[in-house]
Formats: sequence, structure tokens, C-alpha cells
Amino acid sequence: MQLEKAKETKQDMERCRLLAQRIAEELAPATAAVLNAETPALEKALHRAGVDANPFTVAARQADLLVVEDPAWVEMPAQLPGQVLLVFTGSNVAEGWAEELARRGYYRDFRWRSRGRAQQSALYCTVQPATAEMIAGYEKELDLLRDRMVRAERTCNEEAALIERLRSDLSLSRSHAKNLEKTLNEVTSSTFWKLTWPMRYVVSKSRQIWHTFPLFVLLGELRRDGISGVREHARARREYAALFPGNLLRADRFAPVELLVRQANDQPAGLKISIVVPLYNTPLDFLDEMLDSVVNQTYKNWELCCVDAGKDEAVGQHVQARAKADARIRYQKLEKNELIPGNTNKGFEMATGEYIALLDHDDLLHPCALWYAARAIAEQKADFVYTDEATFEGKPEHVVLYHFKPDFMLDNLRSNNYICHLTVFSRALMERAGGGERMEYNGSQDYELFLRLTEQAEKIVHIPHALYYWRSSPGSTAADISAKTYCIDAGIAALKAHYARCGIAVDDVALIPGTPGYYKTDYTIEHPGRVSILIPTCDHIRDLELCVDSIYARTTYPDFELILIENNSKQPETFHAYERMQKEHPDNLKVVTWEGKGFNYSALNNFGEQYATGEYLLLLNNDTEVITPNWLEEMVMYAQQKRVGCVGAKLLYPDDTIQHAGIGFGIGGVAGHLHKYFPAASDGYMGRLNYVQDVYGDTAACLLIRREIYDEMNGLDESYAVAFNDVDFCVRVREAGYTNVFTPFAQLYHYESKSRGTEDNPEKQKRFQGEVLRFQARWGDLLAAGDPCTNPNFDIQREDFTLKILPLE
Repeated sequence: MQLEKAKETKQDMERCRLLAQRIAEELAPATAAVLNAETPALEKALHRAGVDANPFTVAARQADLLVVEDPAWVEMPAQLPGQVLLVFTGSNVAEGWAEELARRGYYRDFRWRSRGRAQQSALYCTVQPATAEMIAGYEKELDLLRDRMVRAERTCNEEAALIERLRSDLSLSRSHAKNLEKTLNEVTSSTFWKLTWPMRYVVSKSRQIWHTFPLFVLLGELRRDGISGVREHARARREYAALFPGNLLRADRFAPVELLVRQANDQPAGLKISIVVPLYNTPLDFLDEMLDSVVNQTYKNWELCCVDAGKDEAVGQHVQARAKADARIRYQKLEKNELIPGNTNKGFEMATGEYIALLDHDDLLHPCALWYAARAIAEQKADFVYTDEATFEGKPEHVVLYHFKPDFMLDNLRSNNYICHLTVFSRALMERAGGGERMEYNGSQDYELFLRLTEQAEKIVHIPHALYYWRSSPGSTAADISAKTYCIDAGIAALKAHYARCGIAVDDVALIPGTPGYYKTDYTIEHPGRVSILIPTCDHIRDLELCVDSIYARTTYPDFELILIENNSKQPETFHAYERMQKEHPDNLKVVTWEGKGFNYSALNNFGEQYATGEYLLLLNNDTEVITPNWLEEMVMYAQQKRVGCVGAKLLYPDDTIQHAGIGFGIGGVAGHLHKYFPAASDGYMGRLNYVQDVYGDTAACLLIRREIYDEMNGLDESYAVAFNDVDFCVRVREAGYTNVFTPFAQLYHYESKSRGTEDNPEKQKRFQGEVLRFQARWGDLLAAGDPCTNPNFDIQREDFTLKILPLE
């Protein structure tokens, strides 16, 4: 309840901020009086926007602008300034005020339109507009209301249809379950089933004996591996017994014996790794498993630093008993509990290794974890290493979730602590980054530490194997971070501190609603240049009208232009529509005509770019429709950053499934759309549909980029007429050192190449295949290397993050 109230308060403040910013930019009043009986949020926002705003009093009646909030609840003052802005939080119309203002000689100024996430508002002034202008303004308002009503009705109908389908599916499922249960009862109660029970029992036991009886097992190994293979396996077993003395948790439950022995005999020339574990009343069976998982490491140059702040004396006795058997295990009883950050720092002080690893007291290390980390340190000179991880319940074999991560991606880390476990870093790096964990970030202390470490790291290496086993238990963060709400506040504070260190201006950092542990950053738009929207189009005028109308009706970004690139249209109504659009939007819409033949998306956009006047270019298909009013703000806040190249949006099919949420490089041999056909409301794999992240590429159906980069790349490659021009462009942008980004907070419908058509004839299919072969020839080495923004443990033939787990080498 408290979180919901805080969320509502933050949303109200955001609406006030956006409205105040717009008032300051468009109306530019020196002074403003605010008539508000509730809260001073808008007044404060106006002050921050540079307007001298004060509560409405007798002395404040000479202000340039009167802002009235919730006008249905206050009385109109006797004296009013020349401009009055009505702001309504609960309704779209303030009928009483509008009538009274009309009686006093005020007129609605339709140049002021309610936009986006800002509060609904209407501007009245004493200057009488032309009658035609007034009529047109009211007609536009009515059109907007009609559009909203149609969309609401469509949504209601779709929801009703969905509910009906779900009810039907549920009814069918129940009927099917009853039929299955009936059939099962008929089988188990039949005479034949009862008579054949002894036979089934014998067959079952025979199979069990065949797989477990030593002689049969030996015969199976001989048939599979031969005599030499059996001898090698026996030798490895003997060595394994000597090398891995784990009591409760055996190493061969995680990896083949031969691999474990081979790694144990092939030690990387690495430095000592100190594993720091804060203990706190750890259950003894969990403790034993954790200790075994460390003792059974194939890499041997480690020490385990256990710092105990708990009250259970049995924990200390247990660890000390194990330390007598292995001197690498060290134990220290802490005088007081300083929570995880303070206790972990005691472990850092206790450690003597050049590298440090973090391990929770009830989690497990894969036996090969430190070996891979040490190899990365020795061969790649890594000072920060992290691995993939698995979440398990009960036994480690019962994995309920694999978290396969991308390589180091800055925007991913700024959205959530995807690095998490296992992490190994150098002591020198930690000291360079300002020391250990900090108490003020308790709950997200690791996240805050990783942000500082990665800011300073010289070589970050990701090991794409699940080498850390995170135990899920009631109340644990592995089970649900919302069980620890203070973690969320600490994570937000850690991100704000990170941006302050990096000198990055942000308006806000907030939790993404409904996704605990995932954060949204609103970067300050310090370079709000014009966005030139390039839209190639050929007939299909209804699609184009929907696209253009949605841009003008819903876009809140103040500075944009539309360049319609006419491509061999034939229908007269197309050109009539062009004329109408140019008359309606004479200041920022123009039509340019491409003289080429056929369809060449690359050439069309390169041609249109010559007429652009903006600092940013937005490549946009004519079969799209804007959904989120602040779509351009969400994209520009990333495109303005010097490190960023292409920025893509979340595109939905008309049935509200995903069409685009970033491009996965190498899928199907070339590239594919990640999460394609997932429901729009889905979280995606590990929440990836909810947060901003780095991707290999974005579709040119909606792609924003700084014009200077577009020119640096010499635009789109015109040898790719239809397919892969956007992927090729994004690859070239990445190779030039820029990061491509996907944001789910800019959303549009995409009706998927209606005006181009499908590859449904031999000529088109031949051209498509030629573009595939050309792309593979150009980028073969990169395709072989894989997509660092995803993970090699996903099936490269699928777009849905299906697992295809790689074996350990």
C-alpha cells in the first residue's frame, strides 16, 4: 500500500514537472499565480522551471498567468490576468469555468493542446481568434475524443474477446481433465490392469537393475567406450576420489569426472582467490553443502574467509572443525552484526588473496567456477569476472531457472543488477574504486559495489556457463526481491550515486512498476535537437494517414519534422492526401519525390536525409502507429549520448504481440527479432521486455540515430534493397564503437510491411536469398563469434530464448 501511494505521488510530480516545463517553454510567463486548494506540487515545479510562481492572493493578481488546478472545486476570482490555464486531474472538461470565462470575454486558445503524461489542461485568453480557427479547434478536440473513444471501445472489445477465449479454453481444459481422469480410472480398475501387475513390476525392476547392477553397468561402458575408455574412466575415478573429498555434496553431481580431473591437473597460472562468505545462523546442512562446493573446486589456489555475525555457536564450531582438515578455510567470529555490508568488509580485511570472490552462506559454487575465473585472469588479464547462474530449490539438480547473461552491457547494468553471481574481482580494482561495500546501500550493496568496480575496470570478462547455484527459499532475494523492499530504495540510491560520479545528468531514477529490482532512468535531455522523421511511402494512404495522425495527435516532443518520401505512387487520393497534410502542417511536414524505380528502402532513406534539417534522424515505416506519447523523449534521451548509436522502440503487431524488441545477431543464420510473438504484457526472458538494454541492432521500421553518425556510416547500404539493410547498418555502427540500444518505453504498432508486400514470387525470393548470402559473406567472422548481447546458451535458430545449454569444455 505504501509503495502504491509513493508511486502515485511520483506520477503526480512527474505530470506537474512536464506541465511546468511546457508552460515555461511555450508561454514563457515571468510570473504566475497558482490557484490550488490541495497541494503545492505544480507551484514548486514552476519554480524549478524558472517561473516566479506564487499562491493566488490579492497581491498576486497582476501575474502574467493564472494557473487553476481542479477548477471544479474552486470559485473564480473577481480579477483575472490576460491568460488563464485550467488544469484538471480528474476530468477533461471544466464546464463551469469555461462558461464563466466565456462570459468575461475569454476564448479558448487551441494552439495549446494537452499532451502526453502532463496533466490535462486548457488555455484561455482575451484575444479573440478567427471563427474558422475556433471551429477547427473544436473539431480537432472532438476528433481526439472520438479517437480515444474508438480506441477504448476497441480495447474493451479485444479484452472481452480474450476473456471469452480464456473461458472457453478453461472449460475445454476442465472437460479434458475430467475425460483423462475417467479414462485413467477405467484403466486402473480394469481386470487386465490388475492381472498384469506382476509383469509390470518385473519389467520395472529389470530396467532398474540393468542401469545399476555393476556387471551390467560395466558391460554398457565396454560397449560404448571400449576397453581403453573403461580403463581411462577407472583411472579418472581413482584420481577423483583423492582430489575431491566432499562429504555431503559430491563434485561429480555437477560435471563429468574426466573434466574435473583434467582441470585439477591443469591449473591456470592464476593468483590466489579469496572467497568471502558472511555467515549468519546458517542451517548446518546448507553450511556443509557450501563448504563442500568450495573444497571441491578444481582450481586449488583459493582461501575461504568466513566471517560470522550470528548467534548460533554450532556454526562456528562446524567451520572450525572443517578448517582443521583444510587450512585454506579460515574463520572469524565478529563482535557485532554490522549487516551484510559491514560483515562483508570484515571478510575483505581478512582476505589475503589478490582476487576476491563473493559467496552467500547458503549458496553453492560449481566445482569448475574458480578454474574458469582463474583462466580468464591468467589469459585475458581480467580484473573483473562474472559467470552465469542457476537458481535451485532443494537439491542443486532441481534447477528452476537458468540466468544466462550477456557480456558486459552498460545499459543493462543501469537497469538491473544482472551481473549478480558469481563475481570475482581484483583487490587493486576494489581499492581503486573506493573500497568495499557501503552501509548506506544495505540491501543493494553488491549492486552499488559492481557499479563502482565496472566504472574503473580495465578488462571485464563474462564466462557463459552457469557456475553459481543460488538457493531459492522463502523470503530470499532469489525467490522474490519484493520480499526485501529496502533493496529497491538502496538500488535507486546506488544508481543516482553512479550517475553523479560519471557526471551524467538525470531527471529521475525509479522502480519500473510491477517489476521489483528493475529500474528506469530518465536522462536529462541536454541536447533536445530537432528530430527529422523519414517515412518512405507508396500509396496505402490509409496506413500513412494513421501513422501521421498518430504522430501529431500523440507526440509530446516539441521539435520534430516529417519528411514523406514519395515512391512511385499511382492512386490520385494519395497525392490529395499529401496536399491536405502539407496544408495542415505547413511548418514541419514536407513531401519529397524519389525518382528511382521499384522499392529500395536504403536508397529512399538516403534520399530523404538530404532534405532533413534535424540533429536526429528517425527512420520510420509508413505502416506504424504511435502508442506512447513520449516516445521521442524516451529515444532522444539515449540517442543524445555520445556512446550510443542506434536506438530502437518496442513494436507491436495489431494483436498486441511483440514484433520487435531488439535484433538478435546470428539468429537463423543472419538475424532475428528477439521475443517475437510474445504477448505485449509479457516480461520476456529475465524481464528483458521491461527495461532498457544494449542490443546488437534495431529494426529500421523505427530507428533513431544522430545525423552525424548516419553520415559517418554513409547512410544505409543501397545494395540491400529490402532486407538486412538495417542489420548491416547496425553492425557497422557497432564496429565504429557505438552502442545500440532498445527501449521498451517507446511503443508503436507496426503493421509489418503492408506497402512493400511479402516475398511471394521467385524474383523477390531470389533477391532475398542474394541479400542473405551477401550479408553472411560480409559479416561471417562476427556471425561465428556470436551475439554478445544475448548468450551462446540460447538456441541460435529461435527468437524466443529457448535454452540449448553448452557443455563445459
